[in-house]
Amino acid sequence: MIRIKTILTFTFFTAVLIGCGELEPDVNFAEPIKGRIINLSNKVGDSFQVVRENDTISYSLYFDKLTDFNYLVKSDTDTVFVGTVTKKNELFLLNRPLENGKFAIHALKFTDSSVTGLETEWLQSNIIKNELDSGKYVNLIADTVGVKTLQPKKKDGKEIFRSVIDKLEPEKLVSYELEYLTTELEKDTILKNIDTHTIEKIRLIKKVYPNPFIDNITIELTEKAPCVFKVFDLNGNHIKTSKLNTDNMKMELPNLKSGYYILRILSANTEVLDEIKLVKK
Repeated sequence: MIRIKTILTFTFFTAVLIGCGELEPDVNFAEPIKGRIINLSNKVGDSFQVVRENDTISYSLYFDKLTDFNYLVKSDTDTVFVGTVTKKNELFLLNRPLENGKFAIHALKFTDSSVTGLETEWLQSNIIKNELDSGKYVNLIADTVGVKTLQPKKKDGKEIFRSVIDKLEPEKLVSYELEYLTTELEKDTILKNIDTHTIEKIRLIKKVYPNPFIDNITIELTEKAPCVFKVFDLNGNHIKTSKLNTDNMKMELPNLKSGYYILRILSANTEVLDEIKLVKK
């Protein structure tokens, strides 16, 4: 459960404990807060992990170019957000379209080591409702029938969600690259290679297609090299291994369930040369 910095009323806190994901937002927005629609994975990466209490939870991101929708998936099975994302300075605003034609909006804030606001759409909406009930932002209310609807401008939206994010505790970010390595040898190899030379190294993978895929992929490399290809799911389970001595190959991956996978290329001495995220339709 996401921790809250401030002490809230007993009724509100009890509702939070019941489960935020099962409740509709208490405040709707007439439209997304104005801003450029972005691909969130370009900003924060295709996947990340969060330490929540005693658990490490995995999240993956996928962007649909046809709809401009971002998909945020937890533990490879639970889609926790579908909608557009706009950026306002340090905040990412997640705009989820509702059946009533309006939008539920909540904010995320990422730093190099933390993220604030994950899976708190209802909680953030309730915080805004409490502020509305206290007389704040009332000039932004578009209607008062049923659920309150706001229509803020750019500056208003940024100020609202900065206030909301300040009331939430950040969660620790963990990089998946080290967490999902399957052997201690692979971990040691990665740790030893995290230096300027590795960061500036030319990528070995030229292209992987189709991605998303159905039951096979074609891998093109930037150069010929004796390599081992390994595919893992996001829990680190090994799916398949293939060897390659040319600069392209086709890998069959039938009967996989829809979701995210990692294709990792290793040298003969198990050095991780490159990797890429795969999406199974």
